[in-house]
Amino acid sequence: STALLYSFEARGKDTIALDEPLYRRWLQEKIRGGGDDGSNGKSYGISRPYAEPFLKGVAPDDEDAEKESWRWEREKKCFNERVYDAVASIVEQNSSSDGGEGVIFIKQMAKFANLFDFETNYETYTSSSSKYSHEHEQSNQPSHWKHEITNLATKSNIHIRHKHVLLIRDPLSVLASWMGKSGQVHGNNPHPDEVGIVQLLDVYSKIVGASMTKNNANNPNSASTSQSGFNPSVVVIDSDDLAAQPRQSMQDLCSDLVIPYRDSMLRWEPGPHQCDGPWAKWWYHDVWESNGWDIDDDDDTANNTGIHHPRTQKYRTVPPSLLPALRMSTPSYTFLQTLTTSHRQRAFATPPTGKLYEDPRNEHVFVFVGTPSDPSNGKRNRGRILPRDMAAISPFDSSVQGGDATWEGIRVYNGRIFHLHRHLNRLFRSAKALGFENLHAREEIVDAIFRVLAANGMRDGAHMRLTLTRGEKATSSMNPNFNVYGTTLIILPEWKPTEGATTY
Repeated sequence: STALLYSFEARGKDTIALDEPLYRRWLQEKIRGGGDDGSNGKSYGISRPYAEPFLKGVAPDDEDAEKESWRWEREKKCFNERVYDAVASIVEQNSSSDGGEGVIFIKQMAKFANLFDFETNYETYTSSSSKYSHEHEQSNQPSHWKHEITNLATKSNIHIRHKHVLLIRDPLSVLASWMGKSGQVHGNNPHPDEVGIVQLLDVYSKIVGASMTKNNANNPNSASTSQSGFNPSVVVIDSDDLAAQPRQSMQDLCSDLVIPYRDSMLRWEPGPHQCDGPWAKWWYHDVWESNGWDIDDDDDTANNTGIHHPRTQKYRTVPPSLLPALRMSTPSYTFLQTLTTSHRQRAFATPPTGKLYEDPRNEHVFVFVGTPSDPSNGKRNRGRILPRDMAAISPFDSSVQGGDATWEGIRVYNGRIFHLHRHLNRLFRSAKALGFENLHAREEIVDAIFRVLAANGMRDGAHMRLTLTRGEKATSSMNPNFNVYGTTLIILPEWKPTEGATTY
């Protein structure tokens, strides 16, 4: 995220980069029950070595007061005042030149989301925030500066357009990185709030909700979010994509933001930056040692000290203590990753039909995946209906370990399933011949078929690939005695013509 901050700072004078202007208020509210100087922050699970000077807005004793005091003093301003200053700076610059547009890039952390109003895109303020209101005079409160920004925009005849960018990262990589230098700053706190992925999903939900509210007010029949979850109000990018293909990723990002891309965004000066928050020396070691993104091209001037250069790749062990945070964070990351450009463009080749989906409805079909009902829970069906890009089976499943499965192809015509019971008879004969144990009951499979067909609204022109595997293993082994969870049932229905390249 800091590298992305530096990329936008490097765009030029018409771009202003702000580094986490809500951080101070967040830290202040986290330690509200402790001393005003932040000395009791640890009792709230938050530990920062710079908490006391940060909240006071005064450089610590080990800082060169004359050199760095402005950086600490700057943080005393609220988010909205920082934005006002940035807008005013761009307006002044445009008035002294040929005009044009300006860009304000604001780096934030997902854990600050409760301090932000996603409908107005300004900092929140409530009278209940007593400590915050005591510290700020009326003229220095978020509500005051929100009005000042509006007045400045009106007076200067400018339009302020806002768009959210969610930068996601594999939570395993986030957690593993805590074993490095940055982990010492927050005590390797394994709480999922520090990972931020769960909060990012909440942020995405708030953005979509705010977008739907605005669109419905203007057009009750409008649809602001596609079936895949893509929403034009937000851009989701994966840090791994950014590191692997920085130029293309940056070009795509600028295109989504409707701003010009510049090659200068790929380079920056090593060391501290003007936009850095005063906490930078505790967190930004790696990016300070770099001078840009790592570009793989034939240019002799290509960067050799860029972010994520292969020769600096680190392999770290993830301790068991971080596993709960990983389990909680992974589902959110999995969903958000499906909203990235790289996910939508992940195909390596073009199918024989010339397009990914012969019928566009197949991009969003529901599939069924599940194990047999638990005898101890009566007839409870343990299968789930999921969107195709979120459905998965365990890598320990026998179909993955050794192709150990049987299947049937079944068609649906005019509201009827063609020879359903003949297909199921053959499926069970095959399972018996293979020696499958702890099978799904016949009625379970029939129920699952009708459930997933109903979910897709399929009554005609559909084809199902019904697969029954020996099931998940307790360990990787060819010995069927390790299949202790029962068979795995996969029902994959698609809209398919009776004649065509994808018929079977």
